[in-house]
Amino acid sequence: MKRLTTLFAAAALLVAGRLSAQEIQNFQRSAPLVSPELTATTITFRLRAPQATDVRVQPSWLGYGPEAAEAGKMTKGENGVWTKTFDRPASELYTYTFSVDGVSTLDPANIFVQRDGTRFMSAVLVDGGLGDLYKECDQAGNLEHVWYWSGTPGMNRRMYVYTPYGYDKNDKDKKYPVLYLLHGGGGDEDAWSTLGRTCQILDNLIARGEAVPMLVVMPNGNPTQRAAQTLMVPEKRDVPRGSSNFDNYASLPADIVPYIEANYNVIKDRSGRALAGLSMGGGQTFYTGFRHVDMFSSLGMFSSGLLGSLGSIGSFDAEKEMPGIYSNPAKYNKFDVIYISCGEQDERIKGNKDVVDQLRAKGYDVVWESCPGGHEWRVWRINLASFARKIFK
Repeated sequence: MKRLTTLFAAAALLVAGRLSAQEIQNFQRSAPLVSPELTATTITFRLRAPQATDVRVQPSWLGYGPEAAEAGKMTKGENGVWTKTFDRPASELYTYTFSVDGVSTLDPANIFVQRDGTRFMSAVLVDGGLGDLYKECDQAGNLEHVWYWSGTPGMNRRMYVYTPYGYDKNDKDKKYPVLYLLHGGGGDEDAWSTLGRTCQILDNLIARGEAVPMLVVMPNGNPTQRAAQTLMVPEKRDVPRGSSNFDNYASLPADIVPYIEANYNVIKDRSGRALAGLSMGGGQTFYTGFRHVDMFSSLGMFSSGLLGSLGSIGSFDAEKEMPGIYSNPAKYNKFDVIYISCGEQDERIKGNKDVVDQLRAKGYDVVWESCPGGHEWRVWRINLASFARKIFK
C-alpha cells in the first residue's frame, strides 16, 4: 500500500510538471526573443508586435522628449519583430520602456523590472565600469523587511534593514554603525534597495575595503503610509503632520532609532549613527539631523529640493528654518561629515551650492560633490557610494 501511494504521488508530480510546462507554452507560442542583447560594442532591443504601426524604445540614457523619442524608433522585421540597436552605453544601470502606437509597455522578454513610485520600467545593467558596483557580490549581506510600531503617527509601519556580510545577531560583542537612508517624494521604503541598489553598493564597497561594515535602515518617510502602496495596505490619513513634506519626520528619532538599537547589534551613540536622504529625504535630513546634533555624527543631503529652493519655496533661509545655524555655528558645527551633492543638470544645483557656500563661510567643513545628470537615480547611486566611503572612519 505504501509503494502504491508513492507511485500515485510520483504520477501526480509528473502530471503537475507537464501541466505547468503546458501553461508556460500557452504564453510562449513563438520562439523567445532576446531583449536586451548586450555585446562588447552594441545593445539591441527587440519586441514582437506584428499589428503595431509605430514602436519605439525609450532607454534612460537618451533622456526624454521629442528628440529621444525619435532616436528610439524601431524597425519592423520578420514575424512582426521590431528591432533597434544602439552603441553600447557607458557602464551604468539603465531603465527603459517600449512605446507601441503611443502606449507604454514593459519588455516581455526581460524579467529585470524596476519600480519608481507608480511607474514600472524594464532595466538593464551594463557592466565594465561604474555598473560593476551595482552587481551582485559574492560576499552578500541580507535585506530584512521589518514591521515596527511607530507611536508618533500611531500605526504599524514597514522599513527595510540591510545587514552586511558576516553580521550575526547572536554575536553581541560585535557592534555595527548604522546609516539611516531616506527616499524622495513619490518613493517609499522599497526605493533605495531596488532603484538605488543599496545592498549591492554596500556589499561591493565593504568587500573592497572602501567602506566600513554597517547596517542601512531604509524607512517609509510618507506620513500617511504604513508601507509601500504595492502591499495594498490602506493609508492612515489622520496622522500628525509637520509644516511641510521636509519637516515631517519626528518618528525617525522617536521610533525608528530606538527600535533598531533594541533589536540589532549596533553602536548606541552618535558615533555610530549617520543620516542621509535624496530630494525630499534630503530635506528631512536637514531638519532631523540639525535638530539632533547629539544623535547623528554625519549628514548627507542629495539633490535636496529644500536647499535647492524650487518654485514657490523661494530662496532657502537656513537661519530662519534652523535658528543659530549661521548666527551660532558652534551649536551645530559638530558633525564628522556634512555631505551635500546635486546633479549638474538638476535645476536644484544652484540653491544647494549657495547653501554650501553659506555654511562654509560660517566655518562648516562641507563636502560638496556634483556629477553629470539631472534629478535621477544614476546621480543618487553615485552619491550613496561616495557618502558611504566617508562615514564612520
